[in-house]
Amino acid sequence: MSTHPAPTAAPRRPVVIAYGVVTALGVAFCAGSFAYDWSNEDGTIGSAVLPRVAGFLLLLVGLWLVRQELRGGSVREGDGLVVEDEGHSPEEARRIRRKLITVVATMVVTALVIPILGLLLSLTLMTLFLTAVVEKQSLVRSLVVSAVTFAVAYLIFVALLRIPLPLGLLDPAVWSVL
Repeated sequence: MSTHPAPTAAPRRPVVIAYGVVTALGVAFCAGSFAYDWSNEDGTIGSAVLPRVAGFLLLLVGLWLVRQELRGGSVREGDGLVVEDEGHSPEEARRIRRKLITVVATMVVTALVIPILGLLLSLTLMTLFLTAVVEKQSLVRSLVVSAVTFAVAYLIFVALLRIPLPLGLLDPAVWSVL
């Protein structure tokens, strides 16, 4: 009875690049957080805590994923590897690509409107658009999901953690000047 070691697959370059981007995002968030205070004058956590901790964790996860892929890259079931799928017709494949492009474009637009609409409203509108238009859920269901998203984000970041979020034009300071 002989056992042969399973052949190891070579690291997949696109996967290493994708994990590298995750790592770079972690570095960017962590580095950007140094523009903010770690704690407020009253001793509560400042606006630097969330991006610094999240960025650092993203950095660690990204480095771990890059290392894992470089040491023993392989194609695993459900890991998101994009291959030709004979199960999809050309029309289905086009529809899937359009959906992906729409989601990415929606995320870019959301990031661009945060300074105008504020973080919570921008994310809520993004959720509404994605559930109603991209996922084709009913309007009532999409509104409920969006409202719950807003409420949970508000409770976690504003009420519980007291993290100052960008309010955009909804900032009372903007209206007090007018």
